[in-house]
Amino acid sequence: MEERQTGEMAETENILEKKKPKPKRKRKFILTAILLILVASLAVVAYLYYRGVVYYQTHFFPNTNINGMDCGDMEAAPIIEALEQRISEYALAVVGRDYQTGEGDTILGVIAPEDIRLNYVGTREAVESLLQQQDEFMWFEAYLDRSYIYTLEQDMTFDEALLNSTVKSWDACKRSNMRIPENAYISDYSEELGGYEVIPETTGTVLDVEKAILLIVEAVGAQEASINLEELECYLDATVKKDDKQLNRIVDNANKWLGTKVVYDWNGTRVVLDNETLKDWVSIEDGKATLDEEAIGTFVKEQAASYDTYGRRRNFMTTYGYEISLPGRNYGWKTDVESETEELTKLIYQGSSIEKEPAYSIRARQKGDNDIGNSYIEADMNSQHLYLYKDGAVVLETDFVSGTMISSFDCVTPEGVFGLLYKSTDAVLVGETYRTPVKYWMPFYGNYGMHDANWRGAFGGEIFITNGSHGCINLPPSMAAQIYQYVSEGFPVICYYPQGIPYIGPPAVPEEGEIPVEGEVPVEGEVPVEGEVPVEVPIE
Repeated sequence: MEERQTGEMAETENILEKKKPKPKRKRKFILTAILLILVASLAVVAYLYYRGVVYYQTHFFPNTNINGMDCGDMEAAPIIEALEQRISEYALAVVGRDYQTGEGDTILGVIAPEDIRLNYVGTREAVESLLQQQDEFMWFEAYLDRSYIYTLEQDMTFDEALLNSTVKSWDACKRSNMRIPENAYISDYSEELGGYEVIPETTGTVLDVEKAILLIVEAVGAQEASINLEELECYLDATVKKDDKQLNRIVDNANKWLGTKVVYDWNGTRVVLDNETLKDWVSIEDGKATLDEEAIGTFVKEQAASYDTYGRRRNFMTTYGYEISLPGRNYGWKTDVESETEELTKLIYQGSSIEKEPAYSIRARQKGDNDIGNSYIEADMNSQHLYLYKDGAVVLETDFVSGTMISSFDCVTPEGVFGLLYKSTDAVLVGETYRTPVKYWMPFYGNYGMHDANWRGAFGGEIFITNGSHGCINLPPSMAAQIYQYVSEGFPVICYYPQGIPYIGPPAVPEEGEIPVEGEVPVEGEVPVEGEVPVEVPIE
């Protein structure tokens, strides 16, 4: 039983083995199928490529741009038509200055195609030339994100005579409407500004029409959308502009001088020199700023005349309580006009702002009309008594002997308000026949001075009338020494004759003020009495 089953199974396996296909025959079938598919695909590709080559012989590649227009897959004819139709859209805006206001960036006119018979020339040839340059066999590259961008130079034709007449018809191009520009210039003095300023040039509207037409022709030929005649320098401009260096230098100089402010303390009075005065001194003439230096000198002289006290009469309150009027001989405030004029001129040129005193050639002890102050020497010539005041109090007093009254008037000690010229010790008083040393020498007017007189045995009273000096104030030696310690250069010395000068000498009395100036030697009169030194000229 078992043997029979085993035999049946073996027979069945033999049958199945006979039914299986041969492996070699199957592979051949697959390869054949693949080959057929490849051949068919290549045929399709070849066909498509051929069709592309044929198609792009008359069409532009995809991604083609001509003059900003997408021309992909288009034939030449519609492109030519579209490009030539653009002529109607073209216009040239001509920009310049408004002929009425001079304002820039104003449209003067627009050139339209119909105004000048504007047409394109050679568009067909240019487009067809681009198409011929296209390699149709490489059309597939256009599908690989490649772009073809062309700028087509289209020639234009237009009637230049029409363009000329069109431009000249614009209001801005008419000669009667053009305004001539004016140069920048310097204004007159402005009260509001307190100085000068540069007035800007005016913008003219005089247009060089012929130059403008040439530039417009070029712009149309280049198919430009606009042209600015101002930027292309077609206008007549002012030759002197507001930023002109010379104009601004002149104005700056003048305004610097006008900006000067000098506040003076002129003998106790506040004097201000500023724009109010300077505006009459500063001017702009013949293309330059000018400062009237002569006016500066006049100003200084005027202030000196107003505030100087040198040489003026003064009212003086004596120790005895009565007021007298005395000539101001060599005492007081005296402006050095020349030096101050020079200094003030420099300050104005520098545009300075400063507070100062004027230059003085002679100074008093105190500012103001009462410039004597409260420290001075008071010599009462009638009573022959001297008082020395220090800070308003008498610190010493003494008798003295002054100039004699019986010789010539030159020997009379002058009255007035004086300032001590200087002081020195161990001087020698020299006359024609005498040389007498003194310990303390204090001149106050020319060769008139105070000094010790050790040859005198008495002082005061009426000694001076017949036995006085030749003009000096003779002092007791001890008093001269003390006075010498108190005084200094410029110290006020007041000499006066409250009862008048008791002169009894020869006539020919000089008028007031005719007293020898510093450096002169008083004229010799009588022969001096024993013990006196006649001519008091110190030699040190």
